[in-house]
Amino acid sequence: MALNYLGKLAGGLAGLVSGKWPLVIVGVLLGHQFDRGFARYASARLPANFVPIAFAIMGHLAKADGYVSEDEIRLARKAMHTLDLDGEATRDAMAQFNRGKQPDFSLGEALEALRGSAKAPHATGRQLVAMLLPLVLIKDDAGAGERRVLWSVCQAFDIGRVELAQLEAASRIEIHRVRPDHTAGVDAAGQAFEALELAPDASDREIKKAYRRLMNRYHPDKLAGSDASEETVAQAARKTREVREAYELLRQRRGFR
Repeated sequence: MALNYLGKLAGGLAGLVSGKWPLVIVGVLLGHQFDRGFARYASARLPANFVPIAFAIMGHLAKADGYVSEDEIRLARKAMHTLDLDGEATRDAMAQFNRGKQPDFSLGEALEALRGSAKAPHATGRQLVAMLLPLVLIKDDAGAGERRVLWSVCQAFDIGRVELAQLEAASRIEIHRVRPDHTAGVDAAGQAFEALELAPDASDREIKKAYRRLMNRYHPDKLAGSDASEETVAQAARKTREVREAYELLRQRRGFR
């Protein structure tokens, strides 16, 4: 997992150097095949308890902000696919993911168990961080709780901030691949502007401002400590996802950062 993107990155860059877009596509496809092969090789060298502990920690991280999004579940399933888990192993991994969401899950004990069983702790830690990073980066508003969990993992495996930044850079390449475009179609942009409560001629600055305003209004964290019902919290989570997806669609189409 830690090098899960380098093949595609290298292949794509090689194609860009040629200046021909068809070669970029070919390079990415060939790099993807390399990444899949390397993932199978790397997974064979992992500790026997890596998969159950890793997915439990993924569940713990996903729940760190109070709710688990559809994107986070999709990322967990993608990780299972990358590790070539069979049906039974996939069900076990999802069960561990759900276990990690429970209040009594001990992150410290899980990390200690994984490090203690690893022949190469640092390499194992990098694999784990590479699995966890997409869950943090998929959210533009990742909170302190998620970052705290991620940094605890890094500390347990002696991964410094510079190394973490390098892993983040590799992980960001793949983030757009798991963002579902729920508003696909001829009026996708129109629906996105509607979700952000904007007119179609809104400026980039207005889009960014509306995104921040609506995320601040609807984010489930705003309901923390209140007497809000589960349905109210769920509605807020759905609205947050809708706003985030609308913003990402417009950001990609407009080309702003």
